[in-house]
Amino acid sequence: MARMLAATEAIHRTYAGEVDESGKNMGIGDVGPDKQFGWAMANYTVPRMADLTDRDIALFFGRIWTDDDEDFHIGRRHIRDEHGDPLVLDWRAALSEQYYRASAHDRRGIARRRRFGFQGARITGFEDENLAFGEEISSDILTAEIERPRTGPMRDIVATIQPEQDELIRRDAAVDLCVQGAPGTGKTAVGLHRAAWLLYTYTEKLNKSGVLVVGPNEGFLAYISGVLPTLGETAVWQTTVQQLTGAHTATAADDPQTALLKHDERMALVCERAVWGHVATAETGLRGAGADPAEGLLIADGGWRWRLGLRYLDEALTNARKHTRTYTAGRKALEEAIVQGVRRQAEIRSGHSPDGRWATKLKRAPAVQAFLDAAWPKLNTKTVVKKLQRDEAFRADAARGVLTDAETALLARPARAAAKQTAADLLIADEIEAHLNLRDPSASYGHIVIDEAQDLSPMQCRAIARRSGKGSITVLGDLAQGTTPWAASSWDDQMRHLGKPAAEHTELTTGFRVPAVIIELANRVLPHLGVDVAPARSIRSDGALDHLHTDDLETGVRTAVAAALREEGLVGVIAADDRAAALAPLLSGTDRVELVAASLAKGLEYDHVVVVEPAEIVEAPATWPDGPAAAVPGVGLRHLYVALTRAVSRLTVVHRRPLPEAMTA
Repeated sequence: MARMLAATEAIHRTYAGEVDESGKNMGIGDVGPDKQFGWAMANYTVPRMADLTDRDIALFFGRIWTDDDEDFHIGRRHIRDEHGDPLVLDWRAALSEQYYRASAHDRRGIARRRRFGFQGARITGFEDENLAFGEEISSDILTAEIERPRTGPMRDIVATIQPEQDELIRRDAAVDLCVQGAPGTGKTAVGLHRAAWLLYTYTEKLNKSGVLVVGPNEGFLAYISGVLPTLGETAVWQTTVQQLTGAHTATAADDPQTALLKHDERMALVCERAVWGHVATAETGLRGAGADPAEGLLIADGGWRWRLGLRYLDEALTNARKHTRTYTAGRKALEEAIVQGVRRQAEIRSGHSPDGRWATKLKRAPAVQAFLDAAWPKLNTKTVVKKLQRDEAFRADAARGVLTDAETALLARPARAAAKQTAADLLIADEIEAHLNLRDPSASYGHIVIDEAQDLSPMQCRAIARRSGKGSITVLGDLAQGTTPWAASSWDDQMRHLGKPAAEHTELTTGFRVPAVIIELANRVLPHLGVDVAPARSIRSDGALDHLHTDDLETGVRTAVAAALREEGLVGVIAADDRAAALAPLLSGTDRVELVAASLAKGLEYDHVVVVEPAEIVEAPATWPDGPAAAVPGVGLRHLYVALTRAVSRLTVVHRRPLPEAMTA
């Protein structure tokens, strides 16, 4: 790898020097180096040099011997020897697939497999399986890697990828995939490794169109942020749906009832009507332009006078509406239809076809502009949003038959209040903009990975779908962990909102992260969550579960945290949001301890978790993404389910009040 780094540095120096030299000492007629190519090569080598920099991680973790007496090491990146032959195969290479999937029953041409154990970059041991002799072992190295203490952000799982995970990771780029995964089944890791595999396998296509990872919140993104760079991929944009739509810039908040309505899928139809409802009939357009419908549209063109009849204009309007995807394009199509109608008359009268300057002049004719403004007025997003908020008649017309009168009234905002937009208002604006104008192709992605997708509202799903374009998506989540007021109860519905109704569905139920004793406790809560998902089962027989009943919660938390700190790894203290705020002074400055509000615990993991007063978590009002807290039936119980499944080794439940019935049933 050091030789590869040295060679890359030499390439960088050469081309960077050429770029610098290309602008110096050039005489008339001199032919210098290709500056653009030099610039591209110099920039290409920068991330490559960073990727080749030595780090304290294992460069290989496996080895395979084929039936043809070839052998290969498998690692995080490709490494070649001085002759250019591979020393280590990238885990994403086609042959590496056999390392993950070969078994005694289906050897795939692999005679022997070796797994290495590492501590940092130091080998600690290895295990061999002679598949040709039908030998398969229960790997202690895999177990040790899975159970290794958490000492920071999420890490990659390339050394522990299971066959069912590998199959999902390597699905074709065109496949839209929906993965329902119980806690600890590695669905987030599958999604991130799939992104890395796609970038490796479809480099040219996805480097141009881009890969996007959408997470539930910034804390979650910070937790997963190091996984893709470790795998050599640094060009993936990771964001939240709020950042994607600009909703994070909202300066106002809706009340819960209004927010719930604005996130409802019915708002998509209201937005569509609010835009396309501005298109009038030809008769209305002519009257609005001050013309007599019986006379049609009369256009002065120098010494000529042209006339387009009501029937022609009606057909032009119908075709423009039918054959264009956006409102702005439709107006342009109507304008072109008017020009073409007049052009045909001019060709018949004069015997020749007018040129482009004539067409431009005709479009500017007062009669044409007056008709267009009356039949298909110019619009922008801000104008439509403002009318929807302030114009009662317009709002009622857009919502008629879609919303009730009471719901329609919730969309009203007085001028002073409307000056500050809520997060849901910005979602509505995004929907309206999509009807007005085509999205810039550069704002669409070749592949989007969406984690915790069950928490997205229909309107948020639609916003993401618009950024997918013709690309594919990988959707990850757990219906049982849906904790927003609009959380999905069906993946079929969610995939329809995301614009991928034909997506492949799969369910992961085998847990590698959470010990069985903890999963069994969480599975008691699962039947009370109102979703149709299979309970998880864990391959891990280790782990510990403790209950600490106390008369004083602060004392109980201190005791539980002190016991947890005697063991290795991170400690997470999870409590209802208000309780977490009260505990903050108690735990500030405590080494290796993170205090997490139950509403923000999703996706995180700790070696030892202390769950504080489950009854409070169940009873706590939901923290609405768009505004104040409010009671949402069932969300508190789902927050508890999430909290109970964050531990990878030990779970301590500290409580003063009786445990919720769902935990004891």
